[in-house]
Amino acid sequence: MSEQQAQAGDGGTAEAKAARAAREAARWYGRLNSGNPSYQDVDAFFAWRAETLNDVAYTRIESLTTTARALADDPRLQAIARAAARRPRETRGWRGALTRRRGQVLGGLVTAGVLAGAFLILQPLGRTYDTAVGERRAISLEDGSTIELNTDSRVRVRLTRGERRLWLEKGQAMFAVAHDQGRPFIVTAGKTAVRALGTRFEVWRTDQAVRVILAEGKVEVSGPAPQAAPVTLTPGQRLEVRPNRPAKPAPVDVAAATGWTRGRVTFRDVPLADAVAEVNRYSRRPVVLGPGAPADERVTGVFDTGDTQSFVNGVTTMLDLKSTPRPDGGVELTAG
Repeated sequence: MSEQQAQAGDGGTAEAKAARAAREAARWYGRLNSGNPSYQDVDAFFAWRAETLNDVAYTRIESLTTTARALADDPRLQAIARAAARRPRETRGWRGALTRRRGQVLGGLVTAGVLAGAFLILQPLGRTYDTAVGERRAISLEDGSTIELNTDSRVRVRLTRGERRLWLEKGQAMFAVAHDQGRPFIVTAGKTAVRALGTRFEVWRTDQAVRVILAEGKVEVSGPAPQAAPVTLTPGQRLEVRPNRPAKPAPVDVAAATGWTRGRVTFRDVPLADAVAEVNRYSRRPVVLGPGAPADERVTGVFDTGDTQSFVNGVTTMLDLKSTPRPDGGVELTAG
């Protein structure tokens, strides 16, 4: 019997709806973590996730996989596994040994699951999520908030009864905050803190600065200078926080600046050197400016993240440049 026939014959019971939501949640988790999801995938996912039953099912899937990752990475559990592997093997027939071995494995998994659950509950540092170069990841938090993590980024999350505290340790992330008056949502990036309630905003941390862009709602940004008053942003504003420099809100094209959430990078009158640096964030095969390449020439265009070749084709035509393959797999741009 097909899944559609099963759904038609189950009468739409609560159990059947929950089971269907669980199947869909598993498919969504596989799709979003199998590579680079398209912006259509991400939009469709959040539309699907808006249903309460779907949200519960996906949260359960993500919680299980997070626990599994902790099991794989926890050195204490790895030590238990190594100790079990060193135990003397059974000397009786292979069938009996196999049966007992299965029992040992299952028992070990149950014990490891209990240990991992206790470890995650007691762990004071919270959970950490990261992405590799060229990867994007959609993360759903237990409070209903979501994080879209961009390429080569890492965020640590700790949710308690009194507050929701997150640390952007590197890279770029978009936060969609579920409203909870009693638990402030605070993102810290270096010495910059962003406080929000029921809003959607981006934080990008680099070696030189922290950039905050507000798409919806309201946020309050506190910089490294303790005597400086927090800066409140309104939708359509950006704030760049740098050491020893006053931070002032400025207007920004939110759709263009946050296009990476839809798998796009948008350049509007951007210096070639800056455009190259942005494109290189999404690939391990870098574009390099060689002799005669006009670093200050302006570039305008929209490109898919990770599609380095399309960018190279575009700028070589636009600026009359020559592209040459490099031994490391990258491309060098020189004067044409």
